Amino acid sequence: MAEYYFDIETYSPKERPDPETDKIITIQFQRINLQVETAYNEGELIILKEWESSEEEIVTQFFNQFFRDGLNIWNFVPVGFNLNFEWEFLISKFEEYLDKKFTSKDLHYKIPHIDLKSIIVLLNGGKFRGASLDKFTDKPHDGKLVKEWYEKKQYDKIEQYVRDEAKSFLDFLQKIRKNIHKVLE
Repeated sequence: MAEYYFDIETYSPKERPDPETDKIITIQFQRINLQVETAYNEGELIILKEWESSEEEIVTQFFNQFFRDGLNIWNFVPVGFNLNFEWEFLISKFEEYLDKKFTSKDLHYKIPHIDLKSIIVLLNGGKFRGASLDKFTDKPHDGKLVKEWYEKKQYDKIEQYVRDEAKSFLDFLQKIRKNIHKVLE
């Protein structure tokens, strides 16, 4: 089984994101190992950056790495936060650039995945509002500044944000793995 930390950053000129019209500006993933108590990373964080090529290029590169041979579900087991967001963007972009028709059912139900959003909601007293990684991890802030940085071409800030977010996520995942036995008691 190949588990990967997985996330994307997007740019929307509007207030609310729209997978049909907005742009994926980064796709980031990192091989991790959940089979041990510490849940450690097994490789470098890969950040595919739209500003270094194009949205089409990073989507195609990601697709070719994990989906070129179809939905081999054990080649890519994403571990992330609010993966529904990522799936809907990828469904839209795979069709737009690659003429590949994936459905929500293909990505939401056929691919095994681990989404920590439910854990954050539980830690947030069962409330969805305010259930964010920056509230429960060392992540310094939410991603709202990414839009401003992208518009100002401050790509180094976006890249640092992506790296900080990945580290905070993995640290949180390690805490969960290390202490999951306490829940079972």
